[in-house]
Parts: sequence; C-alpha cells; structure tokens
Amino acid sequence: MRVLLIVALLVLAPVGAFLHYVLPRHDVVRIVNTEVRRVDASGKPVGGGENVGASRDVFYIFAEDVDDKSPRVYRNEDTGWGFPPYLKFNSADEQAIASSIAQERGVALVTKYGWRVHLFSWFPNATNVRRWDPADGVTPYFNIAFFTGLGALFLYAFIRLRRRGV
Repeated sequence: MRVLLIVALLVLAPVGAFLHYVLPRHDVVRIVNTEVRRVDASGKPVGGGENVGASRDVFYIFAEDVDDKSPRVYRNEDTGWGFPPYLKFNSADEQAIASSIAQERGVALVTKYGWRVHLFSWFPNATNVRRWDPADGVTPYFNIAFFTGLGALFLYAFIRLRRRGV
C-alpha cells in the first residue's frame, strides 16, 4: 500500500505542477507601469545595435497586489500556435489596455499562466488584462470545466477497471 501511495505521489506531483503552470489564474492588481524590451532568442536584453536581427520585442506589465502591495511583474507575449495553446495574438492590444490602466493608476484583472521564478527571471505570461470592477466576480469557468472533465475521465477509467477485476 505504501509503494502504491509513493508511486501515486511521484506521478501526481509532476502532473499537478504541469497543470498549475498551464491553466489560467487571475490576479487583481494595480498596474503601475508598462515597458517594452528588445530581447534575443534566449530572453536576454539586447543593447543598441548588437544582433538586432535575431531579437524580438517583449512587453512587460508592472503591478502591485491590491491587498498586500507586493510587486507583480507579467510578461505579455503572443503564444501564437505554440504551447500552451492559448492562441494569443493580441499582446500589443493587451499592452495598450494595460498602459491606459497604468496612467489612471487603476485596478485591473490580469489573467495569466506560468510562474514567477526570481532565480531565472521567469515571469508569468498575461493572457488578458481588463479593468476591474469590485462588483465583478472572478469565476474560473475553464478550470471548472477542465477538472470536471478530468474527474469524469478518471471515474470512467476507475469503473472500467473495477468491472475487469483489476
């Protein structure tokens, strides 16, 4: 029984970490600034004229948590057709909205995926930015549907295995 528990944890921990990274989460923040940086393929900033051909613009949104005033930084990049499949092609539009909210020192709801890892300078990617109205509620409909479907799949597999006598 202990071996089964250990194996289950070794399998579920990476799956849980993967889902935590990929699935959307929401932050209510006060946007304080926005910035555009030119970076190379590895994500390091590019100076004046060095290798500009192999570089791209990356938008950043600087914010603070509304409750505890802790800093939050978001990367704002298109995901395109890549992974995770958010099909985000409007990072410039999202940056314009974030800049407008920053000028007002307004509060925004930022939908994001990813982790902030200080050691590697990783930032979560903002997939949606909109003005926040306290009357609005945040209900993660996608996550609810995803985990309901995942639970139904596990229940189906469990029932099939029990019928086979496994």
